[in-house]
Amino acid sequence: MNTQTYPAGFQGEHEEPALMLHCRRVASAAVELSKRMGWNVDEQRAVREAAMEHHHFALPSHSRMLTRLVDEMWGYSPAASEPSEESVERMKALELCCLFVQRWEFAPYECTTWGDIVSELRTLAADGFFEPSQVEALAVVPSVQLEDVRSVVSKLPVFPAVALKAIRVAQNPMCTAAQIEDIVGSDPVLAGEVLRAANSPAYSPGMRIQSIRQAAMFMGPNDCCKVIAAAALRPMFQSPLVRPLWNHSMEVARLAEALARESGKSSPDEAFLCGLLHDVGRLALWKLPVRLTSQYTTLLQNGCEPMFAETILAGFDHTVAGREVALRWALPQSIAHAIEFHHQPEQTEDAVASLLYLAEHCSGSAEDLPSATRFQIALDRVGITRQKLNSMPAFSAHGKW
Repeated sequence: MNTQTYPAGFQGEHEEPALMLHCRRVASAAVELSKRMGWNVDEQRAVREAAMEHHHFALPSHSRMLTRLVDEMWGYSPAASEPSEESVERMKALELCCLFVQRWEFAPYECTTWGDIVSELRTLAADGFFEPSQVEALAVVPSVQLEDVRSVVSKLPVFPAVALKAIRVAQNPMCTAAQIEDIVGSDPVLAGEVLRAANSPAYSPGMRIQSIRQAAMFMGPNDCCKVIAAAALRPMFQSPLVRPLWNHSMEVARLAEALARESGKSSPDEAFLCGLLHDVGRLALWKLPVRLTSQYTTLLQNGCEPMFAETILAGFDHTVAGREVALRWALPQSIAHAIEFHHQPEQTEDAVASLLYLAEHCSGSAEDLPSATRFQIALDRVGITRQKLNSMPAFSAHGKW
């Protein structure tokens, strides 16, 4: 069963056949399960190859593939009267992983967690559908616990108090240039960033701006706050490993801001800040020990979406990690909420989460399963039609949606 659906017009990464993407997920899950079962490298390779072809077995053109996989790799020929216990065990493991992946793929239509899926599989094992030992092996595939993430988060640099004040001030439509001057005056680095931005070609002042108050009056207090927040965050993304994540965050921030301005359902400034912060959970996961990030990288190289790779790695994804970062940094509740639900807009009435979801997918990040259902829910939440979205200049360069 293929539960993956695409909004009309999804391009690029999303053009790959959904069935192939499904098979890659099953293959990755099967390899991780086989490791927990103690299978050797050849057995892991065999189960991966079988998983990559498991939905093609029923097609006549693939009958030779079926024979080769089951006979040469698993030691069982269809002509034989009884399969070996070993081949039956492997077949059941493949079936187990296929069902697990199908349940995960159903998430856009029914919110479910790793624990929920494992609980269902245990029930099926009790009724004889699966081997209990395999279900328990699958249950412990995640090698990262929430406490591991909290430990990493506790070691992240503290979000600068000056930037946090600026974010809170930006949420007040009545904020003034004097307030910005009071906040930034205590931090020469951030003050320098504001002055640099105010004198940049983007604003093209007629004369050189030399004070924070001048900059705030010329740029507007809210634009100053955005500059401050970006300047405070950027140093955390300086390593080559996570620098692309910063570029993505800036792009989503701009798209979310444009959507908020068009929809009128949220403050454009808050949408920008949420976009800037929406993937801090991924930053936290990249700070895990090398052996864990190496496993994560392997899953990505095997064709898994980041959200699925995170689920295999930890049993949860970067939205949960992002919530932990938001708590650590004492970010405003509205921002923390948007971070936590930006991949599940159907779980909240908050318009910002839907703005982020649309901006994320229109950026072409391919972090998660594309879902026509979620896409339409997000559009409805923010009150924008697909036609209107396609006509917006900020989105036209990304193709039709």
